[in-house]
Amino acid sequence: MFQDLYGCTAIGYLLSYRLNVADSLLTHTGMNLNEIARATGFEYDTYFIKQFTAKRGMTPTEFRNSSRRFGNFQC
Repeated sequence: MFQDLYGCTAIGYLLSYRLNVADSLLTHTGMNLNEIARATGFEYDTYFIKQFTAKRGMTPTEFRNSSRRFGNFQC
């Protein structure tokens, strides 16, 4: 039912939400990757980095640098 309503699984939706929060934290705070991983529900920063890179196509650090330089306009 969830997938019919939202177009993705509940786990996929949760991961997407957590990564969107991480996008904001990377752009607007000075928190380190371990702090961001913990704040967004990832137990290990290595797993956070792996998931972020797989979904965003760049590392969290690359994302932080580009979002601060050019602004972040993801839909």
